[in-house]
Amino acid sequence: MLTLWGIIPGDRKLDGPSKPLLSIIVVAYEMSHQLANTLFTLSAGYQRGVSEQDYEVIVVENSSDDNFDESLLPALGSNFHFYRRAEASATPVPAVNFGFDKCKGRTIGLMIDGARMVTPRVVQYVLMSQRISRNFLTVVPGYHLGDQAQHLNVSHGYDEAAEKILLDSTNWRSDGYELFSVSDISGANPNGYLQPIMECNCMFAPAASFREVGYADERFNLRGGGAINLHMFRSLGLLEGSDYFVIPGEGSFHQYHGGVTTSEYDGLDEEHRSHSEQLQSIWSEGFHSLRREPTLLGAVTPWAQDYLQFSSERAMKRYKRMQARGERLWEDDHAVKYSDAGKQL
Repeated sequence: MLTLWGIIPGDRKLDGPSKPLLSIIVVAYEMSHQLANTLFTLSAGYQRGVSEQDYEVIVVENSSDDNFDESLLPALGSNFHFYRRAEASATPVPAVNFGFDKCKGRTIGLMIDGARMVTPRVVQYVLMSQRISRNFLTVVPGYHLGDQAQHLNVSHGYDEAAEKILLDSTNWRSDGYELFSVSDISGANPNGYLQPIMECNCMFAPAASFREVGYADERFNLRGGGAINLHMFRSLGLLEGSDYFVIPGEGSFHQYHGGVTTSEYDGLDEEHRSHSEQLQSIWSEGFHSLRREPTLLGAVTPWAQDYLQFSSERAMKRYKRMQARGERLWEDDHAVKYSDAGKQL
């Protein structure tokens, strides 16, 4: 059964004088323009129904030839904390764990890819899920800007300049829901969010849950972090007794930045293969999408309703196919307990 929670009243007071309810980690490398857009969408001036005191944004940038302009930070708000660090390895995993060390909130949001813009009620609904459950995993569905998969961009003439023109055709700074009008669903989850989701690039859980799974596993040492997103999402989703929320009316929108898996180049297939091999080797019984029935949380604006319909239609096809084979629709994964070292018991 799928449930859609409506908006409920709640208290957004701080846990203490310097302790916000939520910390959001954003990791970036060589994407100054895209990071500026992402951080704007995380600011209290853009997010609705929340204040700067409710949450903090921990920005961790690995230094490059295209560093973020720190002079933009004051306009974003006093709840933004920026750290630039030198990183010799090609993986963002050390930067992610550095970000965890800086978090003060009892809930943590993780955005390993700093090129992801979000819609205006993400923070509000995450705080709502915090009030509903003590042990939760709340995820924002993923999309990409443009009308085709971004790994096909080079041969189809899509680049940063084309994307800027696309964004400028909308009023996204005033109404972030217009991002749905210039986007398509993520290639990692092509059947929508009412089926098992492979990957989430914008996930939220209690700080204790991230601690229980061992934070970001430093075995993911491949370029771009390999499949660390897939690994952390499923690890959090398997925690015993957790509630699993999907926010269908909100979105996380990937911007083009020449990323490891979202660009078009000769070695892309080999890159995907190496990521998959590493992921499968870490999961002793093999890796597959998290098989959990989602509870839908929040309102769905007209901008997002096409994707709700799309997800529903794809889910119905899956249901009929599995019903014909006598299979259960949601054969949920078993819950997993972790040791103090973050290893599965």
